[in-house]
This record gives sequence, C-alpha cells and structure tokens, in this order.
Amino acid sequence: MKSILIIGTADAGKSTTMREVCRRLKPTNVYKLLPDTKIHKNSTLQDSDVEKIFNDTFIIKIKEKLILVVAGAPTEQRIRLKILIEICIEINIEISFFLVSKRLTERISGFDTVTELADKSQILLSKRIYRISGEKFMDEKEWNERIDSIVTLINKNI
Repeated sequence: MKSILIIGTADAGKSTTMREVCRRLKPTNVYKLLPDTKIHKNSTLQDSDVEKIFNDTFIIKIKEKLILVVAGAPTEQRIRLKILIEICIEINIEISFFLVSKRLTERISGFDTVTELADKSQILLSKRIYRISGEKFMDEKEWNERIDSIVTLINKNI
C-alpha cells in the first residue's frame, strides 16, 4: 500500500488541499467515515460529496480503488491513524491508498502519525505545506503546482 502525507500548522490549508486534490481526482463515490472508536464494527459510512471534504475522515473511490482521506489531522480529530485503519479493516473496507494530513507537531500523548503511516504503507511523499495568502490563493501558481503534483502522484500509484 502507498500513501501521501501532508504536514502543516493549524492554518496551513491541509484540509483545503485535501478537498482540492479529491475534487481534481474526480471520484465516482465519496463517503464520510463515522467512526465508533469503542466498537469499531459499529462505525459506518455516510454518502457524501467532494465539496464536504474538510476536517474529517473520508473514503473516495477512484478507478475502482478506495482511498482513505484523513482530511483533518488525527490530533485534530482526536483519533489515531492506527484506529482509523483498524476501523476500515473491521467494517471490510479495502483501502488501496492513504492520503493523510498531519499537524506539524503532534502534542497529544500517544499520537505518532508518521510512524503509524509508515508501518502500513510506503510513504511516496511527505510534504510540508504553508498557508498561501490572499483571497484568491486558488489562482496562485504555488497552489496549482501543489495540487497537481499530488494528483499526478496518486494517479500514477493507484
């Protein structure tokens, strides 16, 4: 299995980056994962839309493959990546790729997203992102290069 890790501060644009990457991948299906951290098998998937990808965990379908999209950093969601992966296994979701965001520093005890991701996948890209200023940041060359490089890497490896 392969993965991409997006790292940034609270306001760096991790979730917005995730949503735009997913938008450009043009998924055939989008689901929001509603995790039950106590009884994993009680977790469910809710039909969603790519425009709703923000600060939560989603599963998108691309080329008949499922991608786990952790749009909100695990520390922000208060759920370790390891638990999200265990939930997917428990409810029979066969993930082919991980797209994970991570806070620059994980200050909550027990969280080690990089190690947990490396234990389950080959990290193809670990990218530190910074906030792009301005109201029209989506028109900036830096923004489009960021998104295009991630989309291209996923398409080559899914």
